[in-house]
Amino acid sequence: MIRRTTSDHPIQSQPSRERPIRSVSSRGKRSTNASSVSVYLYVGIISLLFLLAMLWTVSQMNQAIQQTSTEPDAISSNSLHTDKASQQQYPSRDKITPERMLEQFRHRYGKASDHMAAKGYLSFGNTSIEATARRLLEASKAKRPFVMAFAGYSVTVGRGNHFKQSFPFVLGRLLEPLLQDNLQIPSITVRNAAIGGIPSFPYGFCLDHFLGDDADVISWDYSMNEGSGASVLEAYLRQSQAQLSNKRPMVIVLDMNPQRCQLLEKYVQQGYLRDAICVGTAKDAVPKEFLELPEDHRPPGLQHWQEFGAPDSCPGRGPWHPKMMEHTLIAWIMALHFVKAVDRALELQQQPDFTLKTESEPLLFSAPLASNLPRNDPAVTSMLFGHKLENASDSGSNYVMKPLSCRTNFLPATDADRTLSSIVVSGLAHDVSPENIMTERSDAAYHWGWVYDVSSLERETKVKVEKCGGLGYVDMKIALYGVPESGPLRMWLPSERTVQHDLSDNNAQNWFDTIVICEANEKRPDDACHLNADMNYTVGGVSLSSTAMVAGAGEYLKRKTCFHVGVPIGAEITLLKDVTSADGKTLTPDQRDHLGKGLNDEHVGVIVDIVAKTPVTRKKGACCISHVVWEHH
Repeated sequence: MIRRTTSDHPIQSQPSRERPIRSVSSRGKRSTNASSVSVYLYVGIISLLFLLAMLWTVSQMNQAIQQTSTEPDAISSNSLHTDKASQQQYPSRDKITPERMLEQFRHRYGKASDHMAAKGYLSFGNTSIEATARRLLEASKAKRPFVMAFAGYSVTVGRGNHFKQSFPFVLGRLLEPLLQDNLQIPSITVRNAAIGGIPSFPYGFCLDHFLGDDADVISWDYSMNEGSGASVLEAYLRQSQAQLSNKRPMVIVLDMNPQRCQLLEKYVQQGYLRDAICVGTAKDAVPKEFLELPEDHRPPGLQHWQEFGAPDSCPGRGPWHPKMMEHTLIAWIMALHFVKAVDRALELQQQPDFTLKTESEPLLFSAPLASNLPRNDPAVTSMLFGHKLENASDSGSNYVMKPLSCRTNFLPATDADRTLSSIVVSGLAHDVSPENIMTERSDAAYHWGWVYDVSSLERETKVKVEKCGGLGYVDMKIALYGVPESGPLRMWLPSERTVQHDLSDNNAQNWFDTIVICEANEKRPDDACHLNADMNYTVGGVSLSSTAMVAGAGEYLKRKTCFHVGVPIGAEITLLKDVTSADGKTLTPDQRDHLGKGLNDEHVGVIVDIVAKTPVTRKKGACCISHVVWEHH
C-alpha cells in the first residue's frame, strides 16, 4: 500500500489552513477539490494496474496447467497417447528459473508446501539428482526432446478426468518451460501408456513396445494390484534397464511402500538404476488438517479438491481414482525432483572440466534383493530376474537379462508392427479385426476361427466413455478369443536374437529359452477357460505334457493370467520358407511376407499350435490370448 504525506501532494506547495469539511460554493475551491480527487484516482488506477500485473505474473504457470480443454482431440495427433508439451500455447512470460518454480509451488500450496516437499517423495540423496541432471544435459547437448513415458493402471490413465488432465501430461506442461529456458531442451514428449486394470506383468515383458526404446524417464504404478512385497517390482526394474538399455531410464515409482522404496534405494546405491524416486499421493503428502479447512481458507492448490475433471455422468469416478487437483498435486511433487536436477545441471555447465560420460558395458545384476520371490519353474524365475552366468560366484553382479520378444494388441503402444497378427500363421476368423473392435462379435464369428475381441465389460465401459466424448482415453485390452469350434490357432515365433547361430542346429532349445502366454486381465468367472487346463499346446512339433501357471507376476484379482509354455525337449525350429498353415497348406507369398516382415526365407522360428478343449464355451468364458512372450537363448 502507498502511504502519502502532505508534502507529497502536488498542489500544496505552501502550508494550508485547516477548514471544516463542508459544501464549497466558490469555483476555486471546487477546482482544488476536483484536482485532489483526480490525483487520488490516478494514483489508485496506477496502483491497481501494478497489482494486477503482479498477480498476472505469478499466475502464468497455473494458467498453463489449468488450460485443459474438454475436447478429446486435444492430444497431439502425432501419436494417440503422446502429448508434445511444446504444443501448449503458453502466454508470453518471464524466464522460468528453478527459483521461480519453487516460488510458484509455495504460492500454490501455501503452508502445506514444506510438508509436501519433505514427505511427498524420496530421491535417495544426491545420487539421483546428479544422474537426472546429467540425463537432462544429454538431451540438451543433442538438442532433442526429453522423453517421459508412463506405465500404470487406471490411476495413471486419469479415470474420472480427461486424459490430458492426468498427472503425466500436467508434469510435462510444468517442466517444459523450465527445461527450455534453462537448458535449451526444445520440448518434452509425454507418453501416457497406462492401461486400466492391469498388473505390472505381462506389461513388464513388453516395455519397449508400450513405452518406446527412447524414453529418458519411465514409471511404475501398480501398487493396488501387487500387494505389499517388492519382488515383482524388482523384476520390472530389471526388465526396464535391460529392454530400454539405450538410455537406462530413470524410474518414477508412484508408491511410498517401505519395502519397494528401500529396494529402489538399493538399486540406485548399487548402480543398477542411475536415478529413481518414490512419489506419494495426497494421503502421503498433504496433512489432513489442510483438507478439513473451509474451501476459501485452503491454499489454491487444495481447493476444488473433490471435483473430477470429467462430467458427473462419465464413468471412472471411483474413490480410489485421484480427482483433477490431486493429479496436479502429484505432478508438482514429481516436478520438485526435476527442479533440483535443473539447478544441478546449471552448476555442472559452469565447471570447466565437465564432460558427459557414456556407458557401453552390458548391465549385470546381483542375485535378486527382494525376499520371498514367487515360486516358479526355474526358467520363469530366470526370465523375470536374470540368468546367473556360468561359473560365476554367488556374490557380486553376475546375473544377465536375456533378450525378450513380445506380441500383443493391448493399447496404447509405440510399435504398431509387433502385434499378435504378426505371428499368426492361420486360424483367425475372417473380417473380424482390431480395426472394428467396437462391433460386437457374433457366436458365428467364433466358429469361423479365433476372434479379436474385448470383454463385455471393456466394451460397455468404452461405450459409456464415448458418450462423454471419449475423454481422450486410448487404452484398450484387445486379445484373441477362441472356443473348441474356432479350430487350431497356429503361430510362428521368429528368433530375434542378435548373436549368430548355426542354421543346421534344429534343436529349438538352442534358440529359445522359454515361452509364456498370457490372457487379458479382466473379471472372469471361475469356470472360464484356464490357460493351463483348457487348451492343448504343441511347440516345435512336441505336445506339452506338463503345465504350470506363472505365480506372483501377472496375477489379477487373485487369478493367475500367464501360463509357462516352455520349450519341450525334442522341439524343432522351422525356417520361414517351410512354414505351413495348421492344415498343411503352403503359404502364399503375401502371407509369408506378412508373417516374416523384413525377414528372409532362411529366418529361424518355432511353431506353436493351440487348440481350445471341450467343454469351453463362449458363455462361460472363451479361451483368451493377450500376450505371447518368448526369451531367446
